[in-house]
Amino acid sequence: MLLTVDLALTVNGVYLVLIKRAKPPFMDKLVLPGGHVEDGETLAAACAREAFEEIGFCVNPSTLRLLMVLDDPKRDPRPGRRVSAVFTIDVALHALSALAAGSDAASLELRKIATLKSEEVGFDHFEAVKLLARRRLK
Repeated sequence: MLLTVDLALTVNGVYLVLIKRAKPPFMDKLVLPGGHVEDGETLAAACAREAFEEIGFCVNPSTLRLLMVLDDPKRDPRPGRRVSAVFTIDVALHALSALAAGSDAASLELRKIATLKSEEVGFDHFEAVKLLARRRLK
């Protein structure tokens, strides 16, 4: 089993930072920035590292909060089972000034959570989108 992390970076609880994937699987789909956990890393530290590598977002791992775990055995079409811990942090718009697409990202998108559609989103990341939308309604 492969352990991965993803970041649901929200802005004022209304917008979500997503990447458009530059390669398969789910090429050209919107996904949360993230990647694999390396040996010796905590989940939060891996998420902070991946956030920096994928979108240039620098964050202290202690400020990240676990949102959910994505563990459907069929969530990723690549060989090997992947389980993802999805972390979240909410920031003000000015915190995004230095963001840039990196590694697996063709581009970055800032989208209103409430307007995202499941067919636009790759992997099972729409599960995190739905949870963020429910939290916003409360």
